[in-house]
Amino acid sequence: LADDTDQIVGLELGADDYVTKPFSPAVLVARVRAVLRRAAERATPSVLSAGSLVIDTAAHSAAFAGRPLRLTPNEFKLLAALVRHAGQTLGREQLLDALHGPDAADLPGFDRSVDSHVKNLRRKLEAAGADAELIMTVYGVGYRLGGRPSEEQ
Repeated sequence: LADDTDQIVGLELGADDYVTKPFSPAVLVARVRAVLRRAAERATPSVLSAGSLVIDTAAHSAAFAGRPLRLTPNEFKLLAALVRHAGQTLGREQLLDALHGPDAADLPGFDRSVDSHVKNLRRKLEAAGADAELIMTVYGVGYRLGGRPSEEQ
């Protein structure tokens, strides 16, 4: 139904969006992505923690054992991705997505930027008192925040 009243009723009843016919499939896909993006933002907690490591994504701050960490924006994104998936091994492509978006893996030279950021993160975490093994390398796969690999890895 394309009438304004029908659209208003639909939205007031809880719909996130209202699409009338005829519609462009590309516009429909864009609208679905926008709704999913908003839902993911609401579902993501602003304070993440793993052991003594605490990250506040809303305040863009990180601390280890109460000591603030001075991180670049990319180091912060990388650390947040590792904390969100603590104990899981994340491949370079997944970490590149967290840093630069889903198309970054196709760009030459970006895959090694992850290694550089991890090296800098390790240095800063160790200066704050973290164990050198807090960010573990899983050779040929990627990186994992803390812990031993699970049986399925």
